[in-house]
Amino acid sequence: MNRLGFMSYIYMGWSAEAMAEEAGKLGLSSVQLDPRQKGLQLMDDEPLSPLRAEQLRRLFEDRGIAVAGLSGYTNLMNPNLEKRESKLQQLEKLIDLCPAYGTRYIATETGSLHPTNSWLDDEGNRSAATWEQLLRIVDRLRGRAVKSGAVLLLEGFALNVLATAEQAARLLEKLGSEGLGFVMDPFNYLTKADFSRQAEAMRDIFDAIGGCSPIAHAKDALYDERGFTTPRVGAGQADWRIYAQLLAERLPHVPLILEHAKPEEVSECLALIRQSFGGAEDRSGRQAQ
Repeated sequence: MNRLGFMSYIYMGWSAEAMAEEAGKLGLSSVQLDPRQKGLQLMDDEPLSPLRAEQLRRLFEDRGIAVAGLSGYTNLMNPNLEKRESKLQQLEKLIDLCPAYGTRYIATETGSLHPTNSWLDDEGNRSAATWEQLLRIVDRLRGRAVKSGAVLLLEGFALNVLATAEQAARLLEKLGSEGLGFVMDPFNYLTKADFSRQAEAMRDIFDAIGGCSPIAHAKDALYDERGFTTPRVGAGQADWRIYAQLLAERLPHVPLILEHAKPEEVSECLALIRQSFGGAEDRSGRQAQ
């Protein structure tokens, strides 16, 4: 099965030392790290310094944990243009730090034009003008990544401007793959209708972006009275056996990064993931017979 890692957000407020020690006990071998995260910033006064990056990198590597990628999540489409530009400049600084962290990859969502919440939809998200704005912003960031020897990974979401894997494929066709890729996170793309056709829906997502997805995420997807959410592994409606089989067949060497879990839920999530890979292997064996 894929080697397992974790999002640093799981251990929000923890020191880097405590985070690495706990992850090591659980057998996790990679981390997707946000250098801006509270707790990690206690190492010095400047969270975006190369020296601090090298200190954090060594701290994790000494415990057998590689930095699989950085989390640079921000709303690329923030409707407040002044805030948007400020966050884009911060993201560019994070892109420049990738080599110091020993990774080529940095991930962000594309965001939404919603005035208060980047995870909620807005009617403006679907306009041609908004799509052209997104292309210009991504091209700017992709260019910065190329100069730094990095790769910008976009994480689509059903309620964001980049809402479907098909859109992701179109974006890649338009801008090219140099300095640009995606996070394999099919849970973000699943529509309510997709839950009656999960195998086909997930295959379509892998077909569209699997070839340019060097990091995969581990969580779930749920439609209920609150609308669309992506809770921790096992707390939604996704069939994890399907996802595990596709990872094993198509992206076996990609790190699988756990997210949206509380520290006390991590062990249960990891057990469910490992069980899903076992079930996927059993099913593959039966199909081959």
